[in-house]
Amino acid sequence: MRRKYARKIIFVAEQRGGLDVFLPVIKKIKSSKKLIPFLFSDNKLICEFAKKHNVVCKYLAKLSLNEIDGIIKKINPNLVFTDTSGTNLNSSISKQFIRSARDLNKLTASLIDYWNKYRERLGKNLEYLADNILVTDNEMEKSLIDIGVPADLIKVTGNPRFDRFSKMKIKKVQKGLIVFYSQPRYNQKPDEIEIFKDLADAVGKFHPNKQIIIKFHPTREANSKDRSKYDNIIGSSIIKIKKADNNIGAEDLSGKAELVAGINSTALFDASLMKKRVISYQPGGDILNDTLKSNSYDWSRVAYDKISLYKEIKNIFERGMPKGKKQRGEYTKNNSTNKVINFLLTKVIN
Repeated sequence: MRRKYARKIIFVAEQRGGLDVFLPVIKKIKSSKKLIPFLFSDNKLICEFAKKHNVVCKYLAKLSLNEIDGIIKKINPNLVFTDTSGTNLNSSISKQFIRSARDLNKLTASLIDYWNKYRERLGKNLEYLADNILVTDNEMEKSLIDIGVPADLIKVTGNPRFDRFSKMKIKKVQKGLIVFYSQPRYNQKPDEIEIFKDLADAVGKFHPNKQIIIKFHPTREANSKDRSKYDNIIGSSIIKIKKADNNIGAEDLSGKAELVAGINSTALFDASLMKKRVISYQPGGDILNDTLKSNSYDWSRVAYDKISLYKEIKNIFERGMPKGKKQRGEYTKNNSTNKVINFLLTKVIN
């Protein structure tokens, strides 16, 4: 039974990446006598996924600031904790909760789960900067300081989603299986369809006996229009290409894969933590603007043009398994879930 004076924490997850950060924390404090979690999202898929993990999530339709004020006043939390996934300043529920909590003099915190778009996450003039910013590593901390975030607001806790990789059992590899992680490019060129075609063509040229399974982005996998966008490529390819079932988890697919491919999805970083062969294809990109850290750590291979992609695909199965120049344990054995919980306890319990 909860103690009468347990502290209340509001969690706001706008996208799947934010939920993946919060889930290990919420699951661990659900039975706590010191902390009571409340999870909100304006994305039905987020709440459905949380439910599968026995975590209660309250779905919120698009709300006004006054309505969000009402939620905060009713719960009267000791801290409002948001993800930073949303980059649309006018419609981001996480940013709206930060603004409302600030107006109501409530303590706030945000966790950044990926190494990009810091200005979009926190506001052009840092107007959505929370009282506390939790970050994945020292590199992220330095980048935030470089754009003007005060160092005393930042705490390096690591990312709780990576804790699960420390004890993950190695799955039996399905020979010939390549998993491609689709992700929306939001009007960028080339788009994800063109990128996939280049990959399928390269595999068909050098490894025609391999097969590719397409795993769709979590926010798009239930969208029939999105799932059909590769149909022309599937129909004309000389290799076998299938679409993953929505119920199959990314980690299960990556664990079975002989090769994991994609653009710069977090799923590629996850796969590299699992010591899988990973190829990141980012046509038009370059190393200076590459946000997929596994590439800079040499945990994964990267190609920034079609010629380089063909070279990588031709030889990728002859290469030894990736080692890299940075220890994976810095992410997987960081005890990040407990570090975030300890942060919460320190902030809300006097």
